[in-house]
Amino acid sequence: MTTTQTERTRGRFVLIGCGDAKTDQPVAARDLYTSSYFAVKRSYAEAAVQWARTADRRANSWGILSAEHGILMPRQTVAPYDTTIEDLRGEPIEGETHYRLPSGKRVESRLDRWALRVHSALAVWLRRPYAAEQQDSPCRELVVLAGGDYVDALRERGIFDGRPTAIRTGRETHTALPPKATVRFPFQEHDFDGMFDQMDWLSDRTEELEATAKPARRTELSAFDGGFERESATWQTDHSGINVEGTEQAGLDAFETVPERFLATRQTSLTTDGEEE
Repeated sequence: MTTTQTERTRGRFVLIGCGDAKTDQPVAARDLYTSSYFAVKRSYAEAAVQWARTADRRANSWGILSAEHGILMPRQTVAPYDTTIEDLRGEPIEGETHYRLPSGKRVESRLDRWALRVHSALAVWLRRPYAAEQQDSPCRELVVLAGGDYVDALRERGIFDGRPTAIRTGRETHTALPPKATVRFPFQEHDFDGMFDQMDWLSDRTEELEATAKPARRTELSAFDGGFERESATWQTDHSGINVEGTEQAGLDAFETVPERFLATRQTSLTTDGEEE
């Protein structure tokens, strides 16, 4: 990834909408939704978070907006479900409500409660996406790729920019987004002519992100004389001072005491009539 592209995408997190078509058994959330539309959104999300370096961090840099679960992480195992955003509208919740939404409205319906659940999940995810002890969030931008029914339900309730309030104490909780983060809604900001127009736009953006990432990947691989992308081993995670390059390869000098028969093998060749020389 070029310097310009790295600067432009560093700190970008992506939240994509779920889909109606699903597998018939529990799988990782990223594999649960089977439509081409979801696949294109997933490809964009995975390309947009390549700045996060390791596979574990990239997997925690994008999520899925679900009517049933709120927010799902890609590797989280989930069973198929049928809940849609429409199922939550106009359905009152039982008992006394204890919170007001960031918009100031009381939490009175299942849709209100879902929106507050999304708010809480966003705060937990984006403020400390990689480690519980992390102090400063790397999130600088949240890109939301979801339909208007999901986005409008959240924006109308102030989920992306406000603070919920506990009714009994009057205490405001934290905002969903980290202090330095902004939020974008490309599907609502562009004048798309339907789903296929969105898919074309996403495919173009994905190709651009993947193309700009290739030069950096080749440079990284050449340092290891490898032809594949290698992730950091778990034992390296908390040992930044280890000289990995100096420990992974050893010359023949390190094997001075090895018997000679193990340092070379006998070579033979066959004559034209099949006899060994």
